[in-house]
Amino acid sequence: MAPDDILRACGYLEAVWREDGADMAALLECGPGERSTAVLLAEFGEYFIQVMLPAQFGIHDGMSAQELAAAAEKLQADPTVRVSQVLIETLKTLAPTASREQTETIARSLFAYLLSISDAAEDDMLPLLGGLREAALQRAASTGA
Repeated sequence: MAPDDILRACGYLEAVWREDGADMAALLECGPGERSTAVLLAEFGEYFIQVMLPAQFGIHDGMSAQELAAAAEKLQADPTVRVSQVLIETLKTLAPTASREQTETIARSLFAYLLSISDAAEDDMLPLLGGLREAALQRAASTGA
């Protein structure tokens, strides 16, 4: 994701969390050639899965090939991971034609997902989103996106 797309997706998520209708409406507006906010949310949701789930299975830099293969096998066999992939594929399918209300539903689905797969409480949501935004921006910068 491009940095501007990351910022727009995170801004929309934060606006939904704060129930700020004016910011939500502004962040739904797209210029010519811009992808919809719903599409960006689904992509950002896919990013969370790529970041959060491997870490929960102990996957980290510096693992031997054998350790990485064993951890990756456990990851792919886990029901939470499989259900997470179904959720994201569903959101990615719905996002291109999502209405304003459906875009908000996608955002709320991502909140429920984050709360269910992490130890985060509702009070942690905005700081968690901030951390995910910063990590995504750093990743985009390092990959030249």
